[in-house]
Amino acid sequence: MRLPHMKFRRMLTAGVVALGALATGAPIAQASPVGPCADLRSFTFDFRTGGDDLRGNTEVIPFFVSTTGDIELQHIWGPFANNSTNPRTVGLNNPNWTVSSCAGQGVKFRVVSHNDPFQSDDNWNMDAVTMYGYSGTGGYSYLLSVPNAFHRFTGSDQWWTRLG
Repeated sequence: MRLPHMKFRRMLTAGVVALGALATGAPIAQASPVGPCADLRSFTFDFRTGGDDLRGNTEVIPFFVSTTGDIELQHIWGPFANNSTNPRTVGLNNPNWTVSSCAGQGVKFRVVSHNDPFQSDDNWNMDAVTMYGYSGTGGYSYLLSVPNAFHRFTGSDQWWTRLG
């Protein structure tokens, strides 16, 4: 009859570890296929921007991190206003390609400024991101959620990766 007690102890330990990560500001990512394996064709990102916006001449290059390597997706352009949520849907660079939801391991972003004359590099505060991967059947088949990403992209810090 110790099995329920041991299960409770494991759940309690996992909860304490998660709370410790939250207390230290470490982002907790949750990423996984949803349902059976499916061939993903498009992705919707919900970006939450903090107190520093993303300019219209700045691009976000998303990558789906998978067991077969990093798969570059179509690029996303601003603008994203300060303290806003910005949904964007993109596909794979080749519309004939797919990637299995069961191969998913996370997401990676690179932010590139395309400055106008007399502009410095764009700085952008990404506070949270959620990624939904869609197959051709309509419902999402992959989910990655980082509710407290808290990353400031700058000209010298252009990359952010989260595995889940």
